[in-house]
Amino acid sequence: MRFLSSVQRKQIVNQEGQPLIEGKLKEKQIRWKFIKRWKTRYFTLAGNQLLFRKGKSKDDPDDCPIELSKVQSVKVVAKKRRDRSLPRAFEIFTDSKTYVFKAKDEKNAEEWLQCINVAVAQAKERESREATTYL
Repeated sequence: MRFLSSVQRKQIVNQEGQPLIEGKLKEKQIRWKFIKRWKTRYFTLAGNQLLFRKGKSKDDPDDCPIELSKVQSVKVVAKKRRDRSLPRAFEIFTDSKTYVFKAKDEKNAEEWLQCINVAVAQAKERESREATTYL
């Protein structure tokens, strides 16, 4: 996984196609009501999208984008009282779906959360600027 410094982050977020952060996360898959499993996917946060591939490497095809301007909120999944491990799962809420992801550790989850929050804010700002331009 590659994480960019805060100086690089500001420059690269504004350049289309340049990743802000990329690497593997686990996506929670829910089938029916009681069957839950985690599927490893390769993610790239770039521009106005969080892209993830159906496979585990960045070379696998089938990008599935989450439009960042459609994200309503991002939050850490609250851990259970019995669970002494540090929180490493987080949720992304859009108007049509809720995504649950898990990072390899708390530090990695914090990096993803910070980058996603910055990118979401910039995507919404860009969208509102474009909307006012057309008025």
